[in-house]
Amino acid sequence: MKRIPALVTALLLASLAANCADDHLAPHQCSILESKSLTHIEERFSFDAPAGPQFTEAEKDKQRLHGKEVLPLVKKAFESGAREVRIAAGDYRFGQERHEGAKIIFPLSFDDMQRDAEHPFVIDATGATFWFDLDDSQMPPGHRCVLFRNCRNIVLRGVIIDRGTRGCIEGRITRIDRAANRFEIQPSPGIVVPTTYNGKEEQRLLPFKSDGRFCAPLYDLQPEIRKLRYNDITPSDNGRYWVNLRDPDLMARIHDAIWERAYGELGVLRVGDGLSCLYTTAGAIVLEDSANLTMHNVSVYVAKGGPSESGGDGAHLWKDCYFGPRPGTSQWKGADGYLCRSTRYGSTLDNVTIRHTADDLANFHGIWGKVKSASGKTITFESNAALRPTLNNARPGDRLRFIHRKTGEFLGEARLTALKDFQLTLDQDATPFAEAQAEWLDHECAGWVVQNCRWEDSFQRLLIMSGPGTVRGCTFTRMGSNISLNTGMGLVGGIPCDITIADNIFTDVNPRPHGPVIGARAHNALGQDGIPPIERLIITGNTFIRSGGPALELIGIKQSRIESNRFESPIRATVIARPADEIDRQAILLRLSSAVAVNANTLHDPENYTKSDTNSQSPMLGLNGTKDITLNGQGLQSAPKRNPDSKNK
Repeated sequence: MKRIPALVTALLLASLAANCADDHLAPHQCSILESKSLTHIEERFSFDAPAGPQFTEAEKDKQRLHGKEVLPLVKKAFESGAREVRIAAGDYRFGQERHEGAKIIFPLSFDDMQRDAEHPFVIDATGATFWFDLDDSQMPPGHRCVLFRNCRNIVLRGVIIDRGTRGCIEGRITRIDRAANRFEIQPSPGIVVPTTYNGKEEQRLLPFKSDGRFCAPLYDLQPEIRKLRYNDITPSDNGRYWVNLRDPDLMARIHDAIWERAYGELGVLRVGDGLSCLYTTAGAIVLEDSANLTMHNVSVYVAKGGPSESGGDGAHLWKDCYFGPRPGTSQWKGADGYLCRSTRYGSTLDNVTIRHTADDLANFHGIWGKVKSASGKTITFESNAALRPTLNNARPGDRLRFIHRKTGEFLGEARLTALKDFQLTLDQDATPFAEAQAEWLDHECAGWVVQNCRWEDSFQRLLIMSGPGTVRGCTFTRMGSNISLNTGMGLVGGIPCDITIADNIFTDVNPRPHGPVIGARAHNALGQDGIPPIERLIITGNTFIRSGGPALELIGIKQSRIESNRFESPIRATVIARPADEIDRQAILLRLSSAVAVNANTLHDPENYTKSDTNSQSPMLGLNGTKDITLNGQGLQSAPKRNPDSKNK
């Protein structure tokens, strides 16, 4: 977290004093409240550290009183026309969400606050922590914290968002009982171990080393087969607990000598390492039907409590933010990833750190509209609550691209002229779209940017299903999965064209066997690859260190460039961990792709695990069912198509 320069701080305090004198604010709002010391994000993880600042019940009661004054203070300043309101440093406490029928009432909700771009309204909460007392109910559903709804040109600065309870189960491994398929853990301070479990998909395990690093190779047990799960947690002795696994695969994997040779300590668990067991979830900060909001130097420490945004014009900015565990504490599982969906314009994430996610790192996508019927110029979509943010913000003139809902064949584009609920009127005959699904080109976060960001110890992927979009100048370290470009075809989706991935460093990203760092897969609803294609993908200037398989596995891309990248030790882990598998032994693998230029890339493979492809004659590039491919300016002949499913993964 960046510190405010002394001169700026002095100016803010002078401004605050003037505002207090003018607005007759309550005394505590004009003074600096007592605040627990803040820790730096680099402070080391420790199983034995406290979960964070600890308060007496009297202190919590005082914080609740201060919490009740936050919203009235902000509203008063906004309605007066002030350009800024200062929330004094200190601790503010809130309850949890209420339910009124189907409506969720957030404990802190900023609604209908709109300014023009030349006169934004700033909520400066530098040094303030908003605590939310959330019960530890098992997900789903999830809790809610801060909401901005129908807001425009608002800045939130400097606040820390945390929860009063841990919301997770985690601790140091004290015994490994392979015969009984269980781990004994000593829970970290502040952990309350529940007594009931629903046994659903959310009961995942996140294995990590004693220094807090995620055991990224073990994510190999999660995709599709879902083997990182526990049944329940039961008492042992001396305040310890048994984490009882559902399947034997994790226990077998960490005792596999070949696996350990491939991945070393990062691929195994020992006594003294840690387990985090998913249990609760939360929406820590939600931007809904809003535009041009700025989250500046905002930190979210809520366990599995990620930020999200949907609907509205979007174009939000997340600047100098941190989503993860409270630094220097015993909490491993920090904030969940980041979700941007169904906004007119994509957000910019600049100098954002996300650490220790328990789901996807980030998502950018829209929502498909599935055509139920078509007649004349009218189409009717299947009812779908997830499509509501798009429909609520649709405008005449919006573009829709229609593809066949099974084959993925492009059927045409049309513009919206009128809309009523799930019934749309187009500017042309709609009957050709009777078997289609619609991509809302103006409502899938187009123009999003991720730059200068730091992602560490993330459970799953960065999912891209919309464009244009850019990922540049970032570091990605120890991710279980990868950057995934996918056409979807189910509920969420879009076709991720015009994507640029440039000047990033990827270390131990998707290190599992056969795992690519960047995976692109164009496919239809029948599972057939290559249609509709992913077009104009640019991958340039990146460094890829220790990918599991080929660093780039790109299926169905078109009119794309792969240039000036450096690949270090790709496929090594796969060759060692899965010697019997059929292995693609090149740094880059193209399948069912066309019009792709591969230029000026370098490969560093000191152990010579890569091998030349029969079509490209190079260990840099493997080809399968491609055409119009060039390698360093030299055209390559089309490769014969091979069944991608023949590879044993």
